[in-house]
Parts: sequence; C-alpha cells; structure tokens
Amino acid sequence: MRRKFSLIPILILLPAAIPSSLRAQAVLVGRTLNDSTKEPISGAEVVVEKLSLKVESDRDGKFTLPNLAWGVQTAVIRKIGYRPVRLQLMVASDDTVRLDIRLRNAVVELPPLEVTASNVPVGMEDFARRRLTGFGRFIDAKELRQSDHRRLSDLFTGMLGVRTVSSGFRTVLVSSRSHCPMAIWLDGMQIFSPGFRRPAVDINEFSPIQLEGIEVYAGPTETPPELSGSGAACGAVALWTRRS
Repeated sequence: MRRKFSLIPILILLPAAIPSSLRAQAVLVGRTLNDSTKEPISGAEVVVEKLSLKVESDRDGKFTLPNLAWGVQTAVIRKIGYRPVRLQLMVASDDTVRLDIRLRNAVVELPPLEVTASNVPVGMEDFARRRLTGFGRFIDAKELRQSDHRRLSDLFTGMLGVRTVSSGFRTVLVSSRSHCPMAIWLDGMQIFSPGFRRPAVDINEFSPIQLEGIEVYAGPTETPPELSGSGAACGAVALWTRRS
C-alpha cells in the first residue's frame, strides 16, 4: 500500500507494497505545483547531486526519480522563476514515496538604478568636453550672466591672443598672432571663416544675454580638430546660445 507524506525537512521512507519491477530500490514519485495557484509546473528539475540523479517534471508536473540508495540523501527541486526547495531524505528501505512539492514564485531583485546627474546644459556637451582639455579660453554661463548688460566685444578686451578691431559700426575679432579675422562658430556650425567671400562677423551682433558659453582659441596649435575648418590659422571662436 502506498502512503502520501507531507512535505517536511526530513522524510523517512518506510516499507510499502510496490511493483516487483521497482523492488530493491527506493523511488521518489511526485508532482511540482505552483504554491499560490496549485497549477502543475512543468520543466522543474529534481536533482540528487550526490547520486548524480536528475529528472524533470512533465507537462502535468509529474516526475519519477528511481534508484535512490539507502542512507541520507538531499534532493533539490528548482526552476527559474521559483524559489528552490531542498529536501533531506532518510532512505531506510526499498519503498516508493509520493510527494506534492509546492514551489513559490521567486522575488526578482533588480540591480539598483544608477542615475548619472550632470549640470551640463543640453547641447553644451562639446563645450564641457573641450573645456577639460585645458586648451583655449572658456567663458561659461555664470560669467556671461554677470556681463548681461555689456557688449560682447567687451569680454574679449585684454584677452591674450585676441584683439577687437572696430571699423565703422562693426567690431571684428582678430588673432593678435596672425593678424587675421578669427573663424566664428555658432552652435557647432561655422558661420565665418577668412576664406568666406563675405565680411567678417560683427561680434556685437550677439549679446552676452543670448549666450550660454564661449570658446576662444587664439591659434591653430590650440584649436581642436572639429573647429579647425577653413581659416584655422587665424584661431576660432565658438558661441553657444542659451537653450531657455
């Protein structure tokens, strides 16, 4: 006669009437069920590592694990998405035991979400990156806000390697090294180069209150490749407008 045992940490297998084909060995027969829904779980592994025994539950959650040697054996029942169950079996006879093994859904612990904070305004990433190189002169938003009432050309007065040249109502930035008009970039686009067939940009067409940052490179040796373009020998000035 077969007996049904409840799930406890240690199971003692006692003699029972079993088919002749299964005599002289202990057999673990059971089902794997979802603890909350009571529905069968297919594909759950039942493993006795010490004996290198392993079987998977079928689509009805049923499994049979024969050839259990006498003595204390440890079985592990596991499936991805569920908490594993570990059973300690004390095998003391050639018997068959039936168990319903209920697996609980595992709580998936996600790694902490890492958020990188940055105080670089949107669109100013190139400005911030080049500032770290140590080449050129940089005027940031803080300095510009202190000069909102001034003309933009005033910020270049006395700056090493740069001269402001006024002609009529126009004020042009000139490299004091090569004595030619500097290339002007606006938000990553070149709007003037000495090679252009048009007048140099009047720097006072822009005002500090319009700008978020300014990069100044007095000559070709310090001008980064992405701003070298045509007219790099005369240096370059990159203007960045405010985003809000």
